[in-house]
Order: sequence, then structure tokens, then C-alpha cells
Amino acid sequence: MRTLATALVSVVTAAALAAPVTTAEAAPVSSTTINAADAARPAPIKMTTSPKAYSHYGMQGVKVTAVTGKGSRGKVTFIVNGALADKKKIKKGKASYRMSQAAAPGKYVVKAKYKTRKGKTSVRVFDSSLNVNAVEFTVSESALANDYTYDPGSLTGVVKYKDKIATEGYVDIYKDGNVKGGSSSPDYCCMASVGDNGAFEFQSYSFLERVADEYPVGDYVFKAFYTDGPEFSDYIYSQPIVVHVVP
Repeated sequence: MRTLATALVSVVTAAALAAPVTTAEAAPVSSTTINAADAARPAPIKMTTSPKAYSHYGMQGVKVTAVTGKGSRGKVTFIVNGALADKKKIKKGKASYRMSQAAAPGKYVVKAKYKTRKGKTSVRVFDSSLNVNAVEFTVSESALANDYTYDPGSLTGVVKYKDKIATEGYVDIYKDGNVKGGSSSPDYCCMASVGDNGAFEFQSYSFLERVADEYPVGDYVFKAFYTDGPEFSDYIYSQPIVVHVVP
């Protein structure tokens, strides 16, 4: 009997070991299922910024463009730091929004929504400024011609660039702010270097006297432009500077 019982236990054990083990495991997800899910997910909106992904406080803001694609119609909603900024009509598969010139220095997240599609990008506004000692000057032609001690004054100022006092670079002056062409511009006037304390100076002979020599009696508007390098790839500018040339 003991031999028979032992044999039966051996048979039951062998059967148990041979039987397949079943659990509550989920069936593996096929690559076909994953690909279908990816295809159903709306494509993100491509976002571009121009001319750069940053601007300077008080100057023209960054242009943010949402590329929705050929054939898309309607409007794109732009949201800046969580607040509704504007809704822009799509033209030729794109819609653009320009950051406000009055936007305070700091970092901004710009999001775009079109139907079920979304996109986002980051924009920065730097605390930059070109401050001058005066925005109106008068220079007399007769005084320049007859009084060698006559000094109509100097234009001085301080530059802050990208959140810091500038330590190098150049300030150029252009009539009517016509900076196109740089020093080759027909309205280019003169240039001064910026010191390590951000300061610059145009003495009377280099600016005001030069204006009186080159232009007849009248009123003229100039702007001063700062750039941190000779390539002039990025710049900030001053308020308009009015020069009155009198007899």
C-alpha cells in the first residue's frame, strides 16, 4: 500500500509540473496598436521666432509664427505665460503674433492652439537701454564761424545691454535712424567707443559741429545705435535726438 501511495504522489506531482501556469498578465501590445495610436495623435504645431528668440525692452518685439500647414484655415490662438494674447488668421499655412514692445524684461512661454493641435516656444526680453544726456541740441553756424571758444555741447550717455552695463562696443549716430547699410548708409554721422563702465561721448566737434557743417539751417532728427561688435548683428537705439541748426 505504501508503495502504491508513493507512486500516486509522484504521478500527481509530475502532472502538476507539466501543466501550464496561467496568470492574469495582459496580452502584449502589438507594434500595430502603437503605430495606430501615434497616427491618431495630432501633430504638434511648428513654432518659429524672428529675427531672434529675444528682443530688448522698449523695442520691437519678437515675431512668433505658428506653422499650421498647407490647406489649414481659420485662426490660431496665441497664449503668453498662460494668458490669452491674441487670435490671428491663418495665411498661407501660417499665423503670426508679435510680442508687445512694452513687454517687461523676463522670460515668456508662447503657446499656439489650432483645433486639436498645439505648439509652444520660449521668448526672452532683455533689460537693455541707450540713455543720452539730452534729446535736443542747438548749434549756431555764425558762432562756429566767428567764435573759436564756442562749444555747442557734447552728447554723452550710458549703455545697458542684455541685463548688464555694457563693457565694450560702439555707438553710431544716423540721421532719421536710417541704419540700413551701417557705416555705408548715406545718413551715417559718426561713431564713439563704449568704455568698460558703459559710458560714451561725442564731443561737439564729432557730432554737433559736424551736423552744422554738413546741413543747412533747419531741424534734424538723429538716433544713436549701440552694437556690441563690428558686425552690427544686433543693436539697440536711443530716443530721437533733435538738432536745431540756426544762423
